[in-house]
Parts: sequence; structure tokens; C-alpha cells
Amino acid sequence: MRQFLVLLVLILIGSSAAKLNRLQLHSNSNFTHSHENVKAEKTVLAAKYSFLVEATSSSSTATENLQNSLNKEYYGVIAIGTPKQNFNILFDTGSANLWVPSSKCPTSNIACQRHNKYKSGASSTYVANGEKFAISYGTGSVSGILSTDTVHVAGISIQGQTFGEAINEPGSTFNKAPFAGIWGWAFKAIAVDGVTPPFDKMVAQGLLDKPIISFYLKRHGTAVQGGELILGGSDSSLYTGSLTYVPVSVPAYWQFKVNSIKTNGVLLCSGCQAIADTGTSLIVVPQAAYTKINRQLGASDNGDGEAFVQCSRISSLPKINLNIGGTVFTLAPKDYIVKMTQNGVTYCMSAFTSMDGISFWILGDVFIGKFYTEFDKGNKRIGFARVANY
Repeated sequence: MRQFLVLLVLILIGSSAAKLNRLQLHSNSNFTHSHENVKAEKTVLAAKYSFLVEATSSSSTATENLQNSLNKEYYGVIAIGTPKQNFNILFDTGSANLWVPSSKCPTSNIACQRHNKYKSGASSTYVANGEKFAISYGTGSVSGILSTDTVHVAGISIQGQTFGEAINEPGSTFNKAPFAGIWGWAFKAIAVDGVTPPFDKMVAQGLLDKPIISFYLKRHGTAVQGGELILGGSDSSLYTGSLTYVPVSVPAYWQFKVNSIKTNGVLLCSGCQAIADTGTSLIVVPQAAYTKINRQLGASDNGDGEAFVQCSRISSLPKINLNIGGTVFTLAPKDYIVKMTQNGVTYCMSAFTSMDGISFWILGDVFIGKFYTEFDKGNKRIGFARVANY
């Protein structure tokens, strides 16, 4: 009887464990931070979150915008079609559409020509759609046509996924990017043209043991190993302690409430809204919080919402403590100070920046790179835990 009970327990444990599909992420190891990169990233961020900014100030609505992180990029390989056509893709929790360059893209478009292009005629599973799509950026727009095909990622094949074939791309935005397109993991509410996001398709087709994805980003990752995107659950060996969960405030972006944020005992926010966004490297904050942070850091603002400190002072700067779901998550100076090079000179910039009209916090890879992040669409919640061996 005892042996039977032990066997039964082992069977139950095995059946309750979710199958984890892993996709290795790569980091752009040749990237050098510069002020121009920061300004470009803020421009596309302003377009990306224009919907929330306008919703805060008026009752008008706007089309959701995608963006490409020009500061720190974590990307992986997916495939589309039969036989498979491979693409380097940026995985972005701050948007909800998938798009890749099209073979119809003109040779004059530098960004498009640098990467693999989707050839619909070469795929036996291609289904024509033809509807036009356009995604606005601060520096231009991506536009083209919608198509439907089988999409492959981490050993999973999504049948009948509609995505964008980009025929026109903003040259200044993607000319030097190591990835060809973007895969958005947010909610359908912000998907352009009402296209069902791949994440939703995975869940509907029963391709995931659990409707969960999680990100493990290596802060000092390389082009060989930059971290992992895990589909179908979380890997507890990659974080310490337990995940702290908070509910999604509005199922559009991955938005949630932060109990409080403090530094040096100074309250930066109480009950503020934040968004977890793997598509940016910065932490964008409201103007009032930005002013307080700079005062505590002794940082000098350049007038464009970016602040700098003397590199020799990094070790003496204060920690930033975020109380999320009753757990305090701490960012040390080494986490939030970005070293950048301009004309051969090294500067130290605070990753905390501000944009006009922002009333919420955008937590990019400066935060997600330190804290393992689980995105649970089934329960509409986000989980955070400290990355192991950070």
C-alpha cells in the first residue's frame, strides 16, 4: 500500500508540473550607449504610450503604437511558414502585434534589406489576407499588409496566426537593429487592427500547459546567451524565494499598482500605476518623481528629461526601493546608472527619465533584468522575484 501511495504522489506531482518551452535570448553585444540612442528610444516610447497619456488628459482615444528599444535589445529566433523561414525578433511585453519584413519591401529600404524577409509564395501554409496595417512610431511608421501563416517558436507551432508583412519601415529606427521585427505579448485591447495576438492564439489552441510566459534577462548577457523567454510557466531555479504576484490593473498593457517607491526615505510615489515593458531599457517616471529622484541623486538634468551624475559618485548613490505586493524590490546604483559614450567621452546617466504627460511608471529592462518576471494571462497577474546569481 505504501509503495502504491508513493507512486500515486509521484504521478500527481508529474501531472501538475507545467511543460516549459524555452527560447534562448540574445543580447546585442556590440551595442554602445549614446545620448542619441536614448533620445531615439524616448521618442518611440512617447508614441507607444500616447494612448495612456491622452486617456489621462482627455476622453479621446488613439491607436496603439509599437516601438523598438534602441538601448538594450533582447531578441530570439522564430520561424514562419512551411518550410520554416527564420527571423530574429524582439519580444516586447509593451505591445501586442507580430510583424516581420516582407519580400515585397523595396530594395531602397535599408532596414528591411538587412534582414530575412518573409516570402509568402514560398510557404504552403500561407493564407492571403491583404488588409493594410500601419503602426506609428515617433520617428516614422511600419506599414504593409496582413498575412496568415503558421508561426513557430520554441518548439510550438501556432496555426493560422495573422501577422504584419512590413513593406515600409522607418529607416532611422531599424537600420542598425539586430532584429528583423517585433513580437508583442500584451493584451488584445492594444493590438493594431484587432488582430489576435500570438499569445492568445497559443492559449486558444491549447499549446501551453499554462497561459504564462516569463522572462529571465541576463544583465551582462552576450550575443550567445542573453537570457531566456520561457513559455508555459516559470523556472524556479532562475530566481530566489517566491514570486510576488500583483493583479493587472487594466488588461491592455501589463499594468499594475505599486504600493510605494522610496529612496533615502523620500516617498516618490504611493499607489502609483506601473507597466512592465521588455521593449525598453529605461525607467520612465512622472515629472514630480523625476525631480525628487534627481534631488536625491544629486543629478543634473539636461533639459530633455535626462539626468547625469559624476561617474566617481556611483558607489555613494542611494538605493531605490519599490514595494510591490508587499515585497520590497531594490535597485542599487549599479542597476540604474547607465554608462554612455559620446565623442570618446564616458558619461553616467540615470536610467530614470521623464516624458511629457506621463502619470505612470514604465519599468523597462533596468528593472526586469534584475527581477525575474512572470506574465500570467490566465489569472491576469504579474509575478516578480529576484534573479538568482544576479
